[in-house]
Amino acid sequence: MKEKWNAFVYALIEAPKKDVDETRYQESIENQLQFLGWRPYAGEICHKPNVPIGNGKYIQPDILIRHNDKDLFVIEVKRPRHKLSDRDRQQLQSYMRQLKIQVGVYIGEHIEVFYDTPSQKDAVSILKTQLELDSRQGFKFVERFSKENFSKDAILAFCEERIKEKQRQANLEKIKDSLIAEAQQQISESLFQYLTDKYGKSFSEDEIRGMLKSLKFEIKRNDQNTNSDSDPDTHTKSPKDTSDATSIRYSLNGGPLLNTNKLAYSIVKLYLEQHPGISFNELEQIFPPQLQGSGTIRTLKYIQEKQYKGRRFFDRPDEILVCGDSITFAVSTQWSKNNIGNIIEVAKKHGYKISQPIPASQQSTNNVTKEDDIIHCFIRRNADAQGFFNISSQTLTVLKGSIINPIHLTNIGETAKIKREALFGKYTKIENGVRIVTSDIEFKSPSGAALFCVGGSSNGWSEWKDSEFNELSKYRK
Repeated sequence: MKEKWNAFVYALIEAPKKDVDETRYQESIENQLQFLGWRPYAGEICHKPNVPIGNGKYIQPDILIRHNDKDLFVIEVKRPRHKLSDRDRQQLQSYMRQLKIQVGVYIGEHIEVFYDTPSQKDAVSILKTQLELDSRQGFKFVERFSKENFSKDAILAFCEERIKEKQRQANLEKIKDSLIAEAQQQISESLFQYLTDKYGKSFSEDEIRGMLKSLKFEIKRNDQNTNSDSDPDTHTKSPKDTSDATSIRYSLNGGPLLNTNKLAYSIVKLYLEQHPGISFNELEQIFPPQLQGSGTIRTLKYIQEKQYKGRRFFDRPDEILVCGDSITFAVSTQWSKNNIGNIIEVAKKHGYKISQPIPASQQSTNNVTKEDDIIHCFIRRNADAQGFFNISSQTLTVLKGSIINPIHLTNIGETAKIKREALFGKYTKIENGVRIVTSDIEFKSPSGAALFCVGGSSNGWSEWKDSEFNELSKYRK
């Protein structure tokens, strides 16, 4: 779910930086929904449909997701910097009730899911996530709203459970408010019993009570560890995200920029995915302890024995990895500019491409990129493919999961045809009647990538578009 969420949200993160308007933002969202398996050509992503509601009247929601002639959920879109208002919430709720849909999604500066139930006067917010990579709430969003997982019964059960959790959170808040309001009395009474037991032989009860009255106790809120919408599943960044780790960014195989911790984790995870049968001992030989200093990877048993749980390792449930011999383990989070080079060297030996952002004044080599040098792009003619274009190297990586034309066009040369068929065998498979890319493929130019996807000779600089529908020629050197 992590990779699917990051692929879905990547272009949405870029939108506010480029100050795109609401129309372009909606186009981008509709494009990104295809990462979740919804297909426009199958009538599943409906752009501003005119939906009759009786008496010759129509409503026009921004996006309606349908499947097998059934309305599944509706999406209300606002500008990427737009803050949710009561009016926006009411507009979404109106569409939900007119369409008799219990689940609706708002997308503006964040994503928020609403649930409409007869027991509530207004639709209830049950899930909120910011537009950022590696969001745990984002993982939950794509898990429920991906086409392959979408089930009306399952999502309604999830909504009901979320309402219960929010009610529990509200009850805890009431207890907290009570403690704050009655702090003086509650603390004094608790301390009185303690002081009486400890000093009762030396001081009378009246003397102890008099001493306590001379003191003032208060409880203050500490909201540093709470989310703005009191979501019980959100969490603050752990100490593992050090300033050094977050200030240095790298791209793995043309993917999104990662800090040193996430880069190390992604390298190990990618290697494991490419070698699913490898044992833990074999994997530890590839990534030995000395790369990090005290252990690149460690078993959960080791982490528990050393009482490292929750620190020093990526050991949250969604981060834990499993080897071919069923040993569960975690990757160290203790990476900085002083040791990240060790695991990068290992990655490069196995053919992984690592690009590092550096200040513009120091850019002198071709294997580094600026932070905005990785452009998300797509191609639609005869295909439904996604990619990352590297401005520095002018290379284009076609991403895993892309759908490409299974046949060759008449304008393809014989040599290109043979090469394309070889790539078919190595990097694609037929699934549900379509040819799908099974792993990322890097091409030396957008045109080479376009030929692979479209099936014939193509001008990749015009065929590929960025998230704002600009041709890649805009970035050509």
